[in-house]
Amino acid sequence: MAFFGKNDNAPPPPAPSTPLPPSPAPNVPRERSPGPPASAAPVTGASAATTIGARMRVVGDVIGDEDLVVNGRIEGKIRVDRKVVVSPGAEVEGDLQAKSVVVGGSVRGQVTASERAELLPSGRVQGNVHAPRIVMAEGAQIQGRVVMPSDAATRPLSSSRPEESKRPPAPAVPPKTDDPTRRPASPPVTGG
Repeated sequence: MAFFGKNDNAPPPPAPSTPLPPSPAPNVPRERSPGPPASAAPVTGASAATTIGARMRVVGDVIGDEDLVVNGRIEGKIRVDRKVVVSPGAEVEGDLQAKSVVVGGSVRGQVTASERAELLPSGRVQGNVHAPRIVMAEGAQIQGRVVMPSDAATRPLSSSRPEESKRPPAPAVPPKTDDPTRRPASPPVTGG
């Protein structure tokens, strides 16, 4: 029913609006959060790498569990559990130890790779290179020894063939008398 000309099917009146918070005063700096921006979050997975820039010089040991790309100079030992790349033009003065090593620059020290070492055409190593697999491009240089350990080379000789260590030694064979290289000694000459 309609009283005084009101329609029962009319929509209800709008609710009063809530007031907006006051806007910050102009020229008042906002306080920043102490954490790094979201874009600087650490990268995980295969793409995680640390890069030493071309104009950077690091003096001291570098130890870590990320891939390392050296474009500048490091004066100290490098021990990384993953891959190390010494780019062309980069220099390392010290021993380098990693899972995988790629040398395109200069390394003055021992290079040890637990899986693989690769020398690019511009790669120079003054020191020994130890790796089970080594790839050396034409033009690369090594002033030192190349050591490629294998399973047989790392085991002691006595345990390399257990069946031989159980056999008795072979008897000594007397020399043949008709062998021209084995003539019996001539009797002593006496003066007479």
